[in-house]
Amino acid sequence: MDPAAFEPWRVPLAQWGLVQLVTGLTVALTPSQSVVRSMAAAIVIALAYSFQSRVAESFADTRAGGPLAAMCWVNVLNAIDMLVLSRVSYEAQVEWEAKKFGDGAPHKANADSLKSTLFRRLLWSQNIAFNYRRINTPWQISRLPVFDSTNPQYVPTRLKFVLQGSVKVCIAFLLVHLCTMDPSDPRMVGAIAELSDCKTVLAPWLQGTSANTILVHAMITISFGIVCRASIVGMYSLGGVILVALGVYDPVEWPPVANSLTEAWSLTRLWGTAWHQVLRTLLVSNADFISFSVLRISPKSRWACYLRVLFAFTVSGFIHMGMDLAFGVPRATTGAVWFFCLQALGVLFESVFQSLFCAHIEKISPLFRRVMGYVWVALFLLWATPVWLNPIMLCLYKDGQRGMSPVPIIGDILRGQVT
Repeated sequence: MDPAAFEPWRVPLAQWGLVQLVTGLTVALTPSQSVVRSMAAAIVIALAYSFQSRVAESFADTRAGGPLAAMCWVNVLNAIDMLVLSRVSYEAQVEWEAKKFGDGAPHKANADSLKSTLFRRLLWSQNIAFNYRRINTPWQISRLPVFDSTNPQYVPTRLKFVLQGSVKVCIAFLLVHLCTMDPSDPRMVGAIAELSDCKTVLAPWLQGTSANTILVHAMITISFGIVCRASIVGMYSLGGVILVALGVYDPVEWPPVANSLTEAWSLTRLWGTAWHQVLRTLLVSNADFISFSVLRISPKSRWACYLRVLFAFTVSGFIHMGMDLAFGVPRATTGAVWFFCLQALGVLFESVFQSLFCAHIEKISPLFRRVMGYVWVALFLLWATPVWLNPIMLCLYKDGQRGMSPVPIIGDILRGQVT
């Protein structure tokens, strides 16, 4: 690679790395109540803001800027949680490990992990900075996916983990390829002609949207969902395969990234169980701080739950908006915040609906409830997704990049038969 081509990346990448470095070192080397933590949080926010202001220009010729921008703000929320909200500390980790492993002979090999050495602190500092789900710590999320739902204690052997993970990676990357399409393909050209980046896509009945346009929206939404899921599972599995194969981590330290989509018979279960929970701790802790400490809302109040949902999805929207901006989507047309705020409203609607009609819902058979739930979730996503996806699609097409296929999975097969 030409060193000159890397030059624009140098400063933004350094800023991105410093966000994690400052967070990890501060958490590992300072007491949980140290005033230095608040100063470190301010530094992290400043670094992230500077990174965001540079990323669109520095990464103009690559799509890496989008994910980096999104993860930068995820890391900011992570830093705020660890530094000043949850007050994560190395001492608390050592104490937790001592209670968990301290009295058992089988765990004698872990005795060194209880020694508070500088080297171990430094290693732990960078591990915890990227451990968003707090796996194997006192702060581990409650809904951590397991390898086998019928036997939650099951952990595969290293070889089996690597083999299964490799299969997941291959399938995921194949799905990404099958659900994206080259912009020069005539079918893509026709699909793009049906798309609009206006927010009126949320009210197709007001503008006389044709059946063909609705079909195109549905098809690219399906492709988008498959690509998102496959990308998350594929990249996570790839990292797991490499690190577990090298012995850096054990399989137990790399649980599945998400639960099965069969769990998604409501929007609440889709986002709270079936989808990845990487952002759960970061969003919930910050939402609870605003609810309980700033607004003084009782933790037992239903309003606290509603505010948590609104905050979590709104912040998710802004995080993904940062990704859109780094991709080159204009701020005026990005629909990320719209999409995620609609998810919040959908979740709140479910809560109110279940409260009002609980007695009637209980009389319906569980199987029929699930079927109706799947239909509800599918229809809601097919309606809400275009407001976010359309501007991305138009931007990708303009830049000559592969976009979501209007003929998911079978598009390449059909094209091969035609040619």
